[in-house]
Amino acid sequence: MKTLRDIRKFLGHHSLKRKIQLVVRKRKIHNFDTAKKAGLIFTCNSEEDFDAVKNFKKYLEERKIKTFALGYINNKTIPDHFLLRTGFNFFSLKNLDWYFRPKSQFIKDFITEKFDILFDLCTDDYFPVHYIISLSPAEYKIGRFNNDENYDLMIETGKNKQISYLVDQIKHYLNMIHSTQT
Repeated sequence: MKTLRDIRKFLGHHSLKRKIQLVVRKRKIHNFDTAKKAGLIFTCNSEEDFDAVKNFKKYLEERKIKTFALGYINNKTIPDHFLLRTGFNFFSLKNLDWYFRPKSQFIKDFITEKFDILFDLCTDDYFPVHYIISLSPAEYKIGRFNNDENYDLMIETGKNKQISYLVDQIKHYLNMIHSTQT
């Protein structure tokens, strides 16, 4: 028998499937030279995870890429030490509706932002993050390898669940992509 939570998730997924059909997206391959605006979405389970994301954000900004970072905390409350981080927005279970869909305006703004590249730095699957990635009109979406069809570039991480490893692999492969633009 399905629990109420399972039914809520099912209805959230059903709602997402309908909304995905309305997303208009122009796909384009980008690298660190062609991208001007990037979005980072990540889960933050430790200070080590946050440091990896913070360093990657700095790496992008040093390349003159305007970067927006959105972190998901799979808990009802966001730890105080994350709230005081400049340049980062965080959301938690409190920012989700009954169907586990993000409901806060700053998350909706992130979803509709037209990023050149959207980086999914999550090493585990969370429906609210999947929802955001799926509805984003970003030109180039990058994330770890899984069964999701939302990504233009998927990075195989094997059993390694460290964000720092995923970031290193993303840097490696994006630096291999050469632009044909002048």
